[in-house]
Amino acid sequence: MRIGYKNLKRYKEIVYVLIKYGFSFVVEKLNMEGVAYKIPITNPPEEIKNMSTGEKIRRAIEELGPTYIKLGQILSTRKDLLDQDIIDELSKLRDNVEEFDTELAKSIFKSEIGLDIDKVFKNFNDKPIGAASIGQVYEASLDSGEEVIIKIQRPNIESIIKSDLEILKSMAIALKDFKKDIDIDLIQIVEEFQTQLMRELDYNFEALNAMKFRKIFAKSDDVYIPEVYEKYTTKRILVMEKIIGVKLSDVNKIKKLGWDTKAISEIGVRSLLKQVFEHGFFHADPHPGNIFILSQKTISYIDFGMIGIVDKKSLNLLNEIAIALVEKNVDRIIYILMEMDVVNTEVDMSAIRQDLLYLIHYYYDVPLEKISITDILNEVFRFLRKYKISIPAQLLTLAKTIITLEGTGRELNPDFSLSSMGHEFMKYYYVNKFNPQRVFMSSKHIAEEMLLDIKTIPKQMRVILRNIEKNNIKMQIEDVKFVSLEEKITDLTTQISLSLVLASIVVGSSLIIASPNINNNVWIRLTAFSGFFISFIIGLLLVIKIIRSQYRKK
Repeated sequence: MRIGYKNLKRYKEIVYVLIKYGFSFVVEKLNMEGVAYKIPITNPPEEIKNMSTGEKIRRAIEELGPTYIKLGQILSTRKDLLDQDIIDELSKLRDNVEEFDTELAKSIFKSEIGLDIDKVFKNFNDKPIGAASIGQVYEASLDSGEEVIIKIQRPNIESIIKSDLEILKSMAIALKDFKKDIDIDLIQIVEEFQTQLMRELDYNFEALNAMKFRKIFAKSDDVYIPEVYEKYTTKRILVMEKIIGVKLSDVNKIKKLGWDTKAISEIGVRSLLKQVFEHGFFHADPHPGNIFILSQKTISYIDFGMIGIVDKKSLNLLNEIAIALVEKNVDRIIYILMEMDVVNTEVDMSAIRQDLLYLIHYYYDVPLEKISITDILNEVFRFLRKYKISIPAQLLTLAKTIITLEGTGRELNPDFSLSSMGHEFMKYYYVNKFNPQRVFMSSKHIAEEMLLDIKTIPKQMRVILRNIEKNNIKMQIEDVKFVSLEEKITDLTTQISLSLVLASIVVGSSLIIASPNINNNVWIRLTAFSGFFISFIIGLLLVIKIIRSQYRKK
């Protein structure tokens, strides 16, 4: 593995942590012994030896810092890749970082906005209310009296993260052969992680998400989205309206206020369905800390750094799978998965069929109130891992969001179940599917596509005909049947060639014999008889070849 000099210190820190938690085999796999030569490779202490693999990974990630904590948090949603015990440990990862100096935060604000923080805000609380791996959060109020929160990005965090990403990429490339053992595409994971993390480093991205959600719920009484103050928002600064309410995680306070927790959980479900089915754009991290309760009739989302996007085609395929599940039509499910191009052709299809039958019949007759969405999805993810079925990332994000929402719903309402969520799902889906306006728009889109095809097909035909006229058409045909055709053509040309040679020798020899000088020269007679002899041999070979060809046909 090639090690850049500028990252040498960081490489040493990584090697030290890996060796400490018993992952020295990774150091060997990465060929990083040169970095590790000053670090004694000893057996881990008994405390670490007694940890599970998942706990060792979590503790190592916590020591490696913000970038790796973020990676661990993202991997905790990838149930299609990792076993549940590792997922459980990674789910415990939290942004547990030290606060940075407020004066430094103020200087960052001034460099971004061009004004002192005290001149922009009437009141500014020097004590941060939260410190995360990427930024720090403060409370303040504008001259107009509106209360706001301010996110200020950590100093040099972008360069630190970019350096860590560079190291992670090098490690993923060095470990690409390791895929044979763990069957995970590490390079792809790092690239996806890089894309997501670079978005989180740009607060403009979060601001745009918040504004889009505010537009989605503009006319809703159920959900309130805080306002973004664009004037004071940049890549490293985000200023948003402060939400005053009760965090959904504070269940005891909600109950003391006498609010109907069941009604609140139903609002959460309806709001997710609205995001998914009407807009294909949803809040991908609805955990209790990111939802405030304003009243028993209204909730509010905060933190829009993680969002999910799902297209209509994927939603339609999911709906088809749901219908096939109800009908216990396993073959239909397999067909849909193949249509999605997510099933490896080398996989044992009969084994997939048997496992699907088991899953369906195991859960189908169980009372709905006893079924957990999380349990079902965990079973599904085990199935996906077993058969190496690669589900699109957008659907994985949706599945993770549903799992999070169920956990959040159960905190509020212990009776929250698949039944309550399923009823809302079906009602919402079919109400929207057969909504006259939606049916009209769908019909309009279909008509527009048909008109476009009618306009396009003649042009495409003209192009094809023009290319045929100019002899520009190239065809590439690969089929097993054409191998036998090639053999037949070869046999035929061989027979024709032999026949032509035979005919020419016979004719030549006959002309020589018919010559009046044949009796005058012994060599002429010998040549004529040799020609007849050769033609006899060729004729014999030709007959044998024809008989063999006929025999092969039978």
